[in-house]
Amino acid sequence: MKVLLIYPDINTIQFPHFQHGLAWLAAALKRGGHEVELLYLERELSDREFAAELVRRDPGLVAFSSTTQQYVFAKRYAAVAKSALDRFVVIGGIHATIDPEGVMADPCFDALVRGEGEYPLVELADALSGGGDCSKILNLWLRGPGGGVIRNPVRPPVDLSGLPWPDREVWDNELLMRHNDRQVSVMASRGCPFRCTYCCNTVLADLHGGNAQWVRQRPVPEVIAELEDLHRRFPDMKSLIFMDEIFTVHKRWVREFCDEYQQRFSTPFQIFLRVETVDRELLARMKEAGLYSVIVGVESGNETIRRELLNRKMSNDQIIRVFKWADELGLETWDFNMIGVPGDTEDTIRETMALNRLIRPHHVQVSIFYPFPGTPLHQQCLDEGLTKVDESTSVFHSRPVLDLPGLPREKTLALHREFMALAHEIEAEKTAKGYADLAALLSAAQVHEEGPGYVGRWRVRIHGEDRMCILMHPNSSAAYHLHIRPRTMLRFGMAFSPDVWDKPGGGATFEVRVKTRLRKERVIFSEFIDPKRRPRDRGWLDRELDLAPFRGKTVELTLATIAPPGQNQHCAAFWSRPYLWSEFDLHRSTPNQERGK
Repeated sequence: MKVLLIYPDINTIQFPHFQHGLAWLAAALKRGGHEVELLYLERELSDREFAAELVRRDPGLVAFSSTTQQYVFAKRYAAVAKSALDRFVVIGGIHATIDPEGVMADPCFDALVRGEGEYPLVELADALSGGGDCSKILNLWLRGPGGGVIRNPVRPPVDLSGLPWPDREVWDNELLMRHNDRQVSVMASRGCPFRCTYCCNTVLADLHGGNAQWVRQRPVPEVIAELEDLHRRFPDMKSLIFMDEIFTVHKRWVREFCDEYQQRFSTPFQIFLRVETVDRELLARMKEAGLYSVIVGVESGNETIRRELLNRKMSNDQIIRVFKWADELGLETWDFNMIGVPGDTEDTIRETMALNRLIRPHHVQVSIFYPFPGTPLHQQCLDEGLTKVDESTSVFHSRPVLDLPGLPREKTLALHREFMALAHEIEAEKTAKGYADLAALLSAAQVHEEGPGYVGRWRVRIHGEDRMCILMHPNSSAAYHLHIRPRTMLRFGMAFSPDVWDKPGGGATFEVRVKTRLRKERVIFSEFIDPKRRPRDRGWLDRELDLAPFRGKTVELTLATIAPPGQNQHCAAFWSRPYLWSEFDLHRSTPNQERGK
């Protein structure tokens, strides 16, 4: 049978990415003799466009996988699928698992899969293609002959060694590589041993008999074998990311992995960890093996909220210590923060900001709490009568969905904006380059902007490459007072955000102006770019200016963007990491600084 897997990923802040659950489903279906295609919806299609795509592919089984935030698209397109083809439509993924009753209340789905879907989906495809009975398939909920819902129990967690490797062939791998800086994703385990009250892993663990059964680690030789295959398949990969919930759960496994990895590969890799699961020795061993970056959940800087509300038992001292070790070892650091949880106040949110000032990650992620169905915090929100007032399409949520006592939504939004500005400030300072990094020094610049928010720090990704930038929506400028060292060059990039390439309006002129004490201001660089009309301008346009004429002088150096009259619409113009350097700085940059382009 031909199975069409459909994955909506619309209006999120994420870029196209490899989704391991779908890849394992595809691999299991193919091993079972079924044909598999993937429809990855990274943009919203009209109902007519979606129906035409389904008719063109003509599957025998339509299978959606959806997060809670993407469910609005899943149920809309499922209804279109029923109308256009009248095929069996099933949904799996985290939302169907944590809110099955809500999903089965929508008539567009014939069935859902709770929990791990590899074997249930293969058995369903087998039954449908062979005219068999699917009413007793474990993990499957489906509509019975009388219209009622058949709720089959969940089977034990799968043995990961019994699964084929995740399938890579149904994906547009060049698209994924282009959007993710040629980073390849892999998983060495499933499950999480911790029980954070806001996280869906708590629901999954309970569904499968508790944490002891839910957390499973793949044997090191099997992971190494898959990595060897990935290196053959993607010879131009730049890095790996392990998408395990927590890579460092089992220290003995980590040490064995490092021994084997270091013997075979030189590809740098990135992991997720919790601060309680590592010590300096383990971090150093992973660094020696190729670790370059760690991603850590901080969530709240208030220990009471973190311990008692979120059920995260680490202390601030533990968090500070691990980030200190990472800095000492030269590891890049990311952290996740969440504001707007029940019990949060302006003071507790500011404690989280203060903790981030102390640990100074290279990259700071800030989201606003979203109560996922089935989680303990979701139930607490219901019990306390906190009304959900908004929906979201992204897991990294940036709008409050709750009415919190003492913390109005407008205040939460204002604090989120303030926290994001701090995040970009920390990142700019932590990854500063040269002897005068103009993004890091933006707070000291004299800024002119035609509208609020026209100038600020921002992290931008174009063609898979992330850069710290100065947003400078025309007509705006930033002037710096700088002393120019001998043999100084100004390096920078220019770009427009990909989000506005297809929007109305025009391009902008990027100007660099210099004024000395004895001479009038003069333009030393001017270039017009227009990615809306010129495809060649759709990317990072890097330039370098020789500032030798100003050596030894204190100058006013101005960056400016100027739009033609009447075309100052959707002009998200960015100066990418402008900085001054001289030949004396050539040996000072660190690997982390180079990664922070």
